[in-house]
Amino acid sequence: MSSRQPTLAKNLTYRLTWILLFAIVINVIVVGIYYSSDRESLEREAIEKQLSLLTKAFDDTDLNIRSQAKTLFRSHPQGYAFALLDHQGNLLDAENEALIPQQALHTDLFAQHWQTRLTTPEGVTLLMSQPVELPSGTARLIFAMHNDPGHLILRALASEFLTHIWIPILPVAVMMIGANHFMIRRGLRPVRHAANWARTIQPGIPAPPIEEENLPAEIDDLVHSTQRTLERLNIALLAEQRRGAEIAHALRTPIAVLTARLALLPAGDNTEKLCTDLASLARTVHQVLACSKADALDISSESRCELNQIATRITANLAPFAYERGVTLSLRPHTNPVIVRATQEGVELALVNLVENAVLHSGTQIIEITVGPGATLSVRDEGRGIPTESFHHVFDAFWRGEEAAEGGSGLGLAIVQRLQLAQKGSVTLSTSPKGGAEFTLFYSTENDARK
Repeated sequence: MSSRQPTLAKNLTYRLTWILLFAIVINVIVVGIYYSSDRESLEREAIEKQLSLLTKAFDDTDLNIRSQAKTLFRSHPQGYAFALLDHQGNLLDAENEALIPQQALHTDLFAQHWQTRLTTPEGVTLLMSQPVELPSGTARLIFAMHNDPGHLILRALASEFLTHIWIPILPVAVMMIGANHFMIRRGLRPVRHAANWARTIQPGIPAPPIEEENLPAEIDDLVHSTQRTLERLNIALLAEQRRGAEIAHALRTPIAVLTARLALLPAGDNTEKLCTDLASLARTVHQVLACSKADALDISSESRCELNQIATRITANLAPFAYERGVTLSLRPHTNPVIVRATQEGVELALVNLVENAVLHSGTQIIEITVGPGATLSVRDEGRGIPTESFHHVFDAFWRGEEAAEGGSGLGLAIVQRLQLAQKGSVTLSTSPKGGAEFTLFYSTENDARK
């Protein structure tokens, strides 16, 4: 049995999610290109962040920058530097002071915020100065960055992404995915109702009314078209069933008359052959009636029957039929009642056809009928068996094996399969331990229905 495919709601949600992710990726690329092109703004943002960290790390007691704020400068002594000067130009604290040009330390632009770029053979040095209000008075903080070995500019770009893309877009994306999934499920609810309604349809039974009202036009048209089609099919099926039953009933009377007249003929080989042929014809008529019953079998959700009782009754009824042909029927009931979800008539028809088929065509002397294990009925013989290559043909209507006995119609096993399918069961064929054939009928139980 193939695995269950994802629902339409899941497929649509997955596709919308991928479209949304694609839109986010495109947005990230566009924003990345935009911010990367404005390098001066990224440089200013990266330096201003470091100046802010240094300002917050000022120690009023020692009038210098706390050591934990100097990790960047000590990790990259050739890349970053800072200097803190008081309002008289005296150096209060510094790290890697050699990276800062002397003219920047002694500029007259003490109280102004300025930024400059110096290009040297060794690379580019960025300088920024800003006034700082300290408890002891106004000071000046100078920051220098040479070639950015600590990737401060890249961190500033990542911060822009976080601030302007991920933080505002991700919550919106999650809400959109959730809203889309909810709206898709709500929009497809009529489709689910129509699918559930379609699962309740059975051949030969009028389609039940659909509970959902105000269906979309497309679904409503599909439901009504299905109902009209089903009505036409049911009419055709009923006519076919009635025709087969009428023909079989019409043949039963002349067969009964012929049987009575043959009984008046003197005994002899010809009379015996005629009786055999007439018995075969009577059985064929019986199977045609069984076909009609299989097609018209009414299986309701409340149908229940007990397999031990059915097996006992059928064994007793068919024992004389088997005895006349030199076959012994053996029954192995289950120790506990076996209640299955099926109709008594359907189970009896299937079991009768299996036993009659074994009696007439297996060439065995013993047929064993077993109830269980589980919700199963088995008919096992010790005859010549069925070739493995023919297993997939035995349930075809009118198919008969090369070594099949004369007089059969090839309908018995096909009827069994149709009965099982009508009752949501199954039938299997295997080789019995003693070389014959073993047919097993499988049924569902209450526990199966709850799963």
